[in-house]
Amino acid sequence: MNRGLALSILAGFAALGLIPTPGHADSGQLSPERLDVVDKLGYFTPSFKAAVYDYVNTKHGLVRAKAEQATLTGELPDLQTQATEAEAKAIALRQELAKYEHPEETDFVALQQQMNDASATPQEQIVLAQAYVWTYPASPHESDAQQYLQQTQKQLADQQQAEKDAEAARAAAHAKLVQRALAHDLNLGEWRDFLRDMSQEDLVKLLGRPTSQSDDYWTYAGGWIVDPATQQKAGMEINFNAGRVISVDEKPSSP
Repeated sequence: MNRGLALSILAGFAALGLIPTPGHADSGQLSPERLDVVDKLGYFTPSFKAAVYDYVNTKHGLVRAKAEQATLTGELPDLQTQATEAEAKAIALRQELAKYEHPEETDFVALQQQMNDASATPQEQIVLAQAYVWTYPASPHESDAQQYLQQTQKQLADQQQAEKDAEAARAAAHAKLVQRALAHDLNLGEWRDFLRDMSQEDLVKLLGRPTSQSDDYWTYAGGWIVDPATQQKAGMEINFNAGRVISVDEKPSSP
């Protein structure tokens, strides 16, 4: 290539913006598209053309690589955060999966906690113990669960027996109180407790008709109320509100 042709090529490059002018940064206009324009003018020999195209393509590749690197650098904190969150989720999922892989262990721990809970009732404990025995008959904790079950069954049986005994004692005490009432052998406090809130109909069934009566009170004359100190007896005045006993007072015997 002679000097005149080289100058013409350089002039063409400059005109197309392919050569940066002194004092100015490379504008980035040296592109394959611009080279195609110059190539059509017939300035390039085959070897020169290949060298120029290699240079331009390499330069554009470097520009793209730098741009991609900058993008990745900017996104790296977010990617690291996402990776940390994903790892935490994976750990949580593995822990949850472990529960399903060995549910008899998890359920036995729950059973132990329920059995050691002082606020838990035997009814609540026996449900959990029975469920464990039925669900995991081959569990290594099956004997412990059986002991828990037998323990709560005994507690419930004792509780039920205690309730029956208490009810029987209350019934016996009430029967004895009725007998004493019919025998006119109660003091004033006992009569008040015994007759409190009793209806007029039930009072008549128990004690019979009063000696005298009004809308607000009835009188039972004679010896009904026993004085514990003197063993003397007096009559009763029973007061009502809406047909139910609200108070009992002593009615002195007539001289």
